[in-house]
Amino acid sequence: MKKIYLSVLASLAFLITMASPDIYTPELVAPVNNATDAAPNVELDWNAVAGQLGLHYEAQLSLDNTFTNPVTFSTELTSYRMTNLLFGQQYFWRVRAIDNQGTSAWSEAMSFTTIVKPAIRRPNNNSTGAAPNVQIIWFEITGVSYFDFQLDTTSTFDSPEAHITSVAGSLVQTNASALYFGKDYYLRVRARHSVDTSEWSDARKFTVVDVFALKKPDNASASLAPDVQLEWNTIGGLEKYNIYISTDNQFNNYDTYIAGKTLTKLTPDTLHFGTQYFWKMAAIHSRDTLESVSRNFTTIDKVVLNSPANNATNVDLVPYLKWEKISGVLQYKLEFASNPQMTGSSTYSISATTTVGPEQYRLPNNLLDSAKTYYWRVKAISSSDTSNWSDTWNFRSAALGVEEPVFNNGIRIYPSPASDVVNIQFKSRFSGEAVVSLFDLLGKARIEREVQVVNGVIRDFQLGALSNGIYMLRIESQGVSSTSKLIIRK
Repeated sequence: MKKIYLSVLASLAFLITMASPDIYTPELVAPVNNATDAAPNVELDWNAVAGQLGLHYEAQLSLDNTFTNPVTFSTELTSYRMTNLLFGQQYFWRVRAIDNQGTSAWSEAMSFTTIVKPAIRRPNNNSTGAAPNVQIIWFEITGVSYFDFQLDTTSTFDSPEAHITSVAGSLVQTNASALYFGKDYYLRVRARHSVDTSEWSDARKFTVVDVFALKKPDNASASLAPDVQLEWNTIGGLEKYNIYISTDNQFNNYDTYIAGKTLTKLTPDTLHFGTQYFWKMAAIHSRDTLESVSRNFTTIDKVVLNSPANNATNVDLVPYLKWEKISGVLQYKLEFASNPQMTGSSTYSISATTTVGPEQYRLPNNLLDSAKTYYWRVKAISSSDTSNWSDTWNFRSAALGVEEPVFNNGIRIYPSPASDVVNIQFKSRFSGEAVVSLFDLLGKARIEREVQVVNGVIRDFQLGALSNGIYMLRIESQGVSSTSKLIIRK
């Protein structure tokens, strides 16, 4: 009987031992001991421990390491996020574990100190050229309801210009507005929530832009088109730009153009030819205006001719006359005459084009006589003005007189000029079939005929009823072609 009693006691002791194990003390993880710059919503974190039914944790937060008057909170998790802690305050904390069988010892206490004040990232201290809506950026602090930033023109932040602006605590940047151009400003930032307000950050100084830079055209530019484009370097935080254009450097009379705050270029109304203009700009917001220095430019006064070159000779009887394009022009007037005084001239109106390359006009057929000198000039017309005439150039048309037969591109054509028939001689004594084509100066095929070449010669090629003029003769044989000029005079 005694043995049975002792056995029961032993079994009961074993069961009691299994049901009531020791509860280990939690180990604190974060924030690390003596941490600084903790957010006011810092998360307290510790390692989990094994336990029985109902396991949870009790944490304490205190302003002193003896935990004289702690705040106590309970959680089943292994972390707890604080709210609205005081700024720049040292806190002590500890944790213990509890289950239905007992309570662990308190963990070793650790401390941390919350952030004292925000830190500014931008603008850099003593920076210059800031926009009147300069961007203000600070380092993030979580658990904050608002950030306040203060700007003033004095470092003591007590002038009539001092003002405080508040933004949501979730932001890390904002913009100032309507700062005075060329002024020094001082900036500081603080954080706050419903319980406390941080100290102001260290102040930073910056200077707002005081130079408004024009970009194009370069100062004293010349020969610009009447639709010249004005360009400038943009400034943020504006309401608009004003552009002033005048023909006198004192701007006693001027035209004003308004450009939106996001624009960087503007084309004014079409300007006059051959005129010097002065221009300047103003950057404007609700409280201040910044003017640029003035620049000047001169518009082109006349058209520049291109080809035929002045004093050119042997020019085709139906030539293209070419001149340099001027943007902003609606049309051109071309004057053509047989004398330098331009008396009895012919005048042609040519619409301006937008194609690449020079403008051009092809003179009509049968206008030019052989071996004669002609004169021409051009002027441009815009919506508001007409340019001066270009310089007058001249050229001499092609002669239809007798030319010495020569080999050209491997062939010789005779007689020259021709009338009804022409002979074509090759440098080689080739014999076989060939195709002879004759084109006028407009590129239209007038004759195309298969012929026989005998010992390098095509004899008595019939020209038919072609009129006097200059033609291009092309011969093709066995994949090879040669081209030469042919003059017909009957």
